[in-house]
Amino acid sequence: MDLWESVPEVVEKIGTIALEAMLMEAACAPAPGLVDRFNSGAHNDMDIFTFIKSSSALGPAMYRCALAGWKHTGSDKVLLPILRSIGQKAEMAMFEATAGVNTQKGLLFLLGIMAAAAARSIRQGDKGCIIEATLQRVVNICSGIVEGDLGSLDHSLPDRKLTAGEKLYLNHGATGIRGEIAAGLPVIKTQGLPCLTAALLGGLTINDALIHALIGIMSETQDTTILNRHGIHTLLAVQQSAKAIMAAGGMLTEEGRRRITELDGEYSNKRISPGGSADLVAGTYFIDRIKFTF
Repeated sequence: MDLWESVPEVVEKIGTIALEAMLMEAACAPAPGLVDRFNSGAHNDMDIFTFIKSSSALGPAMYRCALAGWKHTGSDKVLLPILRSIGQKAEMAMFEATAGVNTQKGLLFLLGIMAAAAARSIRQGDKGCIIEATLQRVVNICSGIVEGDLGSLDHSLPDRKLTAGEKLYLNHGATGIRGEIAAGLPVIKTQGLPCLTAALLGGLTINDALIHALIGIMSETQDTTILNRHGIHTLLAVQQSAKAIMAAGGMLTEEGRRRITELDGEYSNKRISPGGSADLVAGTYFIDRIKFTF
C-alpha cells in the first residue's frame, strides 16, 4: 500500500502551500535588502540557491506540522511542544542544507504553526472565514508563549549566553515573532493581506503584489532582524521609508516602483535586511492561498 494513502489530501495541500510560500517569498523581486532571484541583497553568505536548498529541506516539516494539527485531539496549547519538536529536527536539516547558514529559522517557526493551525481549523470544522479561524488557532496554540519564553528574564538571567531574541526583549522590550503570533499576526491582517489583495485587484502579477505587500508590512513591523543588527533608529527609518513609498503608490505606480528599486540598492549597500518582514510576507501568501483553497 502507498504510504501516502493514509495522509489526508487536506494535509498534503496545506504542506504544499507552506512550501510554496517559502519559495515565493525568496523569489519575489526587487525585495529591498533581501535575497531574491536577482541578487543577494544585504547578504554575502546566501543567495537564491541557498534558499531553494533551505526550503526543500524544510518542506517535509511543513507536511508534518500540518499532519500534527490534523491529528491532534487535545487542547490547542498542548500542540505547541509537538510542533517545536518537529521544528528542532527541521532546523538541523536546514543548517545541513545551507552549510550552517540561518536562512529561514524564523519562517520555519511561523509557517509550521500556521500550517498546523489551518489543518486543525479545517478538521474541527471551524465556522466562518478560514483566515480568521486559522489565525485564532495560531493564538490558541501559542497562548502564553511570550511569558513562557521571555517572561522569566524580567526576574533573573539564565546561566548561559543570551539569544538574540532574549537580548532584544531585555534591551527594547521587543517580543519578535513570538509576540506577533501571540497577538494573532496583526500586521498580516492590517498590512499584508490588504496590500496583497489591493495589488492583485489592481492587475499586478503575483511577484509585484508580494513586493507591494512586503513594503506595506515593512511600514509597520517591529522587524527584529533590523533591530538586532542596526538598532532602533535604523528600524524607524526603514518604517518611514516604507510608509513614504506606500503613500506614493507602492508597486501600483511608477514612482513607487522606482523608489523600491532604489531602496533595494541602498539597503544592499548598507547591509540592511528586513528579514522579519520577509517572514510575514510568506505568512501572508500562505493565509491568502488557504482562503482560496478551502
